[in-house]
Parts: sequence; structure tokens; C-alpha cells
Amino acid sequence: MTDAPRHEEWDSFSRDLARAWIDHRCLPVPAHGPTSIADAYQLQEAILTHLKEPIGAWKAGVDPEGAVWGSPLPCTALKTARSHWSTPARIVRGLEVELAFRLSPQVLEEEKLLPEETFFREGILEMACAIEVVSSRFLDWPHIPEFWKLADLQNHGALFLGESAPYDPDFPYLTPRVSLLVEGHEQAKFPASNPAGDPRALLQPFLRQCRDRGLPIEPHHWITTGSYSGVYFLKDSGHIQATLEGLAPLTVLLLSSP
Repeated sequence: MTDAPRHEEWDSFSRDLARAWIDHRCLPVPAHGPTSIADAYQLQEAILTHLKEPIGAWKAGVDPEGAVWGSPLPCTALKTARSHWSTPARIVRGLEVELAFRLSPQVLEEEKLLPEETFFREGILEMACAIEVVSSRFLDWPHIPEFWKLADLQNHGALFLGESAPYDPDFPYLTPRVSLLVEGHEQAKFPASNPAGDPRALLQPFLRQCRDRGLPIEPHHWITTGSYSGVYFLKDSGHIQATLEGLAPLTVLLLSSP
């Protein structure tokens, strides 16, 4: 991964990944590819262009070094509670219980970063329990370069959103009570924690990144913010229920297709 790819190859990479997204296929990792967060973000945007889908939501988290990064999510990947999703059993399907937020219109229009305590008090409009499906369009995942993971929509498969609730600044963001039931069996880690600590701290830096990319977050967009439960890899079909500290529970059915 030392030689920069030619423009034609770059376009081919993103086109192939978009096709793999649609067909639920996995590809070999190319010999060279993104070597920076900016390269990976360019590939994300090219994938969405080839999918011909608007942005439906966002995924934010921390990289292995602790910096903020994320991805836009195609609108067809955004699901609601009590829905079902079917993919081939060969595809990676990791389940994570996460907290998703919708930002206030005022903070979306604000060009300067607010003091953190002001943002935590005024910058968030709604919150919801979410199930993030971790997946990949690459063979040998997760043993692939980190920037390819980021380029591949940050390992995204689908996002299930529960019923929204008004933002609560007193929610226990560091250690909420979390449950991830798979066919009635608890799979969440204990105690719950988020890689970012307080996931709200991701939101303003990520908002700034999106503005710098020319991809502003819209008032109707939700942002999911990393796993509280740890990841559970589903091998077959299953009924899944997620709960997160008093928010409305989220129930989905994940099916394995041939």
C-alpha cells in the first residue's frame, strides 16, 4: 500500500465496493488503497455516489489511536424497530447496542464549536437505542488495513433505530444498563462502556469533520456513536432485543438467506 492508486483504479475500487454492498459479497483487499483518513473519506463518498443513495444517517466512533472518525450511511441501511433484515449467512453480522442522537437545528447552524457543557445542555434534541450491524465487503475481515475498514463505510451493515425520546442530559452516559438478547440469551458485556467514554463527546468534532467534507449533517439525520454492549457475531437467523437504560426497547429479526 505504498503506491497511490491511479484515478481509474480509485473509481474502480469504489464501484466494486458499491456492487458488493448491493450483492452482499466480499472482495479481496486490493494491493494498494487509502493511506489516510482523507483518502478513506473520499472512497466513502464515491461508494455512495455509485449506490445512488442519499445519506440516511451517520456512524461516529474512535479510531485505534482514539481520534474521531465516522461514515455516512446509505438511506436503505436505516431500519426501524420491529423490522427484519435478511443477508446471506456467509456475510459478517456483528451486533452492537448503541446510543443514537439527533442534533438540534441550532447547533447544526452554529459555525463555531460550543463549549462542551453548553453543547451537552443545548446541542442534542433526541436520543434512541440502536442496533448497529457490523459487516464488511472484504474477505479476511477484520484482519485488513484500518483505512480500508473506514473506506468500507466503517464496517457498516445496517442500523436499526428504536423509538426516540427527548434528550436527557442526566442519562448515565458512561455506564448505562445494557442488554442484548439473542434468542432470549444475554450477549452484552458487563459492565457496559463505550470506547469514547461519553459518546456525546464525539458529536461536535464529527460535525466539524462533516462540514469540512462538504457533507453537512441534516436536522433529520441520526448519528450512532459506538458500542456499549461489545459485539456479538450472529451465525444464523435470530430474534434480537436491545435495551438501553430506560429507553424504548428495540426488537428486530435477522434472517439468514442462502
